[in-house]
Amino acid sequence: MTCSARLPIYTLMIAAFVPERALLGPLLGTRGAAMLGLYALGFLAALFTSAILKSSVLKSSPMPFILELPEYRRPTLRSMMIRSAERAWVFTKNAGSVILIIATILALLANLPLAGGPPPGPQQSFIGRIGHLVEPLIQPLGFNWRVGIGLVTSVFAREVIVGTLGTLYGADPASRDLTLQAALHNDLTPGGAVALLVFFAFALQCSSTLAMVKRETNSWKWPAFQFAYMAVLAYAGALLANLLVSRFWN
Repeated sequence: MTCSARLPIYTLMIAAFVPERALLGPLLGTRGAAMLGLYALGFLAALFTSAILKSSVLKSSPMPFILELPEYRRPTLRSMMIRSAERAWVFTKNAGSVILIIATILALLANLPLAGGPPPGPQQSFIGRIGHLVEPLIQPLGFNWRVGIGLVTSVFAREVIVGTLGTLYGADPASRDLTLQAALHNDLTPGGAVALLVFFAFALQCSSTLAMVKRETNSWKWPAFQFAYMAVLAYAGALLANLLVSRFWN
């Protein structure tokens, strides 16, 4: 299911590649429709996956579902403000610490190795070499080596990819003076941009989710199955999206 952790990359890519036009007057524009479409895509994929699992490995006879619900009360403005502030702080602390650590590591790798002179260029740095190793695998999706590094780091937390791309493009003299949206718009095709959104709609890039499933099932079997299945689904969906958009986009 689409969670708030996907919103940063959704917002970034939609703002960079989807021009804002009115669809339903002031109620809905093209960017809002794109965001709703990504949520719908994740929802439909969840229904499809649950149907497959229910008819195969999780097949069982129907059982009554009992859920204890708390007493419902009308929310107050004070309780909503306190709850929003608490969740915002938790998100900032947890995600921000991961982003800061990974951005620091990336900045170091982007300026190493030193060979008695100035820092190497992005292509010759340690991070560039790692990116070019994974680039052949993701090139059919329309991704470059920078996006490849972002996909690797986003396994720790999905939001990290925005900071990763900002660090990598900021270290490149050719894109240092551009905004991240402009750099991505110059570096990715429309097919690659749509493929990246589809990939994030499907892929399980969340170490905390994997740890939670492991704790609930007391086994690494289901987390491994989840990660592998969703990675294959994300790759296939992104490949199809890139092919279709590259074929029909004018």
